[in-house]
Amino acid sequence: MLDSLTTEEILDSLTVGVVISNQNEEFVYVNELANKITGYSINDLKNINQWFAAAYPDPNQREKVKNNFRNKVKEKESYNHILQIFDKNNEEKYIEFRIKPLKNGHVMTNIIDVTEKKKRQKKIEHLSFHDELTGLYNRHYLKEELKKLNKSRKYPVTIIIGDLDNLKVINDNLGHLAGDKYIKKAANIIKSLLRNEDTIGRVGGDEFVIILPNTTNKTAAAITQRIRKKFNLENKKTDESIKFDISLGISTAKNKKTDLIDCYHLADQNMYKNKNNKF
Repeated sequence: MLDSLTTEEILDSLTVGVVISNQNEEFVYVNELANKITGYSINDLKNINQWFAAAYPDPNQREKVKNNFRNKVKEKESYNHILQIFDKNNEEKYIEFRIKPLKNGHVMTNIIDVTEKKKRQKKIEHLSFHDELTGLYNRHYLKEELKKLNKSRKYPVTIIIGDLDNLKVINDNLGHLAGDKYIKKAANIIKSLLRNEDTIGRVGGDEFVIILPNTTNKTAAAITQRIRKKFNLENKKTDESIKFDISLGISTAKNKKTDLIDCYHLADQNMYKNKNNKF
């Protein structure tokens, strides 16, 4: 039965893309699935050089991938790797390449589109370090960041703890969707007032943590004033009877003698002192 099937028919029926090149790096065969995945047929790209130029716009990455490919082929070594490419429509894709040197200098490359798998993996990785509602960092990430800063030279390090006022009142009276909107608005305000090197996270329903490397207590106090001012401006834009406000506490570690976890707890205590003075 197999005698009635051509090699091309067999290769076209496979569930992986197949590309075969000769000793001169010219493409001699591209199956239908490889064409579908990359958008390129054997008529579009004639050789490996053209493929690298099309798939890897970044010249540094292109040279790295090309050199790796040629070195492996020269040593007749099979290998697998996942690379980010751009297809014929200039869409970004993640492709698993399985490369196997054949006889007479020919090379067979199997192509598997793993873009969706990579996107799911990235989403899982993102959620492991980020708060889903606000997109800010979460408690796990902040703990790791404090560990890193403990060993760094970025002192003084100042931590600001912010706790939203009236969130429970909003949830009880206006519903949790309104409460979520309140939280996201607060997150956006705080983030807009920070530098790129600063870190902000949400660690509870209504609690935010701001980590400021190379920042004195005086500078941090000025930042808290700007945050409060921005919250007050938001209150003037709305007729809501429930006040949009936040309680803030600051603590600064001047050098490595102060553990940043202790600094965190002190900022938290200062925040609660300020909150209690309001009510």
